[in-house]
Amino acid sequence: MRFDFWFRRYLLGSRLKKKRTPIIGLSSSARIQEKTRIFIGKGAGFFELGARSELRRLVDIQVGGGFSLGENSVVGVGSFIEAFGTVRIGDRVLMGPHVKIFSSTHEYGVPGALHRPLVKGDISIGNDVWVGAGAVIATNVTIGENSVIGANAFVNSDVPSNCVVAGSPAKVVKRL
Repeated sequence: MRFDFWFRRYLLGSRLKKKRTPIIGLSSSARIQEKTRIFIGKGAGFFELGARSELRRLVDIQVGGGFSLGENSVVGVGSFIEAFGTVRIGDRVLMGPHVKIFSSTHEYGVPGALHRPLVKGDISIGNDVWVGAGAVIATNVTIGENSVIGANAFVNSDVPSNCVVAGSPAKVVKRL
């Protein structure tokens, strides 16, 4: 893939010529596979890919706040990351296919589904975390280091370091 051309033409296009230009940091050893889409909105603060990090095929990332992927980390095939708040993924994180991460939600109790205000939050995933296939990580969640998120888990609260969580909602099933 001619990433340099694509990056300059589509990713660094007119969207970044706004009042607030985001900081974009891409390691020369980071890999972005084919059919991956990255949208950086006008309010974005940063987009960073660490050394030897990888976005596999069909990953879709929407950045309205900030996004960083640490060194030696992998985002699995078909995953979706919505970073309207901030999403920080540590080093040596392995995400299986079809993982979904949402750093925002809509305000409850406001009438009219189309006009509810967006509530932005932060997501932090520590170093050495394994996120199983199909897991969903909701806004305002911190996942501690050396933890495992089971396949298809729904994570809507903080996960301590050194544990395995599974289920919907995710609960600690084992301490490491």
